[in-house]
Amino acid sequence: MGRPLPAALLIAALLAAAAAWASSAAAPPRLSSEGPVWRLRAGGLLYRFHATFRVETLFDEARDPYETDDLSRARPGDLERLRAVFLRRLHLPGLDQVPVRGREWREMLEGNGYFR
Repeated sequence: MGRPLPAALLIAALLAAAAAWASSAAAPPRLSSEGPVWRLRAGGLLYRFHATFRVETLFDEARDPYETDDLSRARPGDLERLRAVFLRRLHLPGLDQVPVRGREWREMLEGNGYFR
């Protein structure tokens, strides 16, 4: 058997591991938009909603960084959960309320504090 680790080294390693876990576990879902495409990142998944075409997709960010394998049919529970988070973040009751583009879009974002 080897020698035990010095207490300071053990404590530093445990604190680093706890900080890494806490930052990944406590990270709030990130919401972004580019044109009519909204993206919500949470728990390693990416929920994407195309407002013009009204299409939802779901991707595993680690396994599919180029967003080529839509998991929405294979993981309907995750799709539903992230859709609910997305709608809560936008303060909207349903996907049909997400503005397609233009003035309505900007007014909604301004009302939710995105432009100040």
